[in-house]
Amino acid sequence: MRKWQILLGGAALGLMVISGCTSLTPADRDLLNKALESGQVAAQQAQNAQASAGMASDAAARAEASADRAEAAAAAAEQSAAMAADSARKAEKAFEMGQMK
Repeated sequence: MRKWQILLGGAALGLMVISGCTSLTPADRDLLNKALESGQVAAQQAQNAQASAGMASDAAARAEASADRAEAAAAAAEQSAAMAADSARKAEKAFEMGQMK
């Protein structure tokens, strides 16, 4: 439930109490107070959950960016290895050519 819905419900409940529900028994008043407190706690928990979801989303975005960088680094390493192998073949060929002379 969204924060504003919980707060609206709490405000409506509070307005009922203020507007004329003065004939409540002490037990009913206690229950009403507990309900209002529960609404406030639920609103706070909903806000905390929303903040946690935002942090999790940010962490997922950072992880995805790291994975992209790692993939790019792996591709660059593969290309470097291919170039090194080609250079080694050329050096070996040049050495063989030098030995024939």
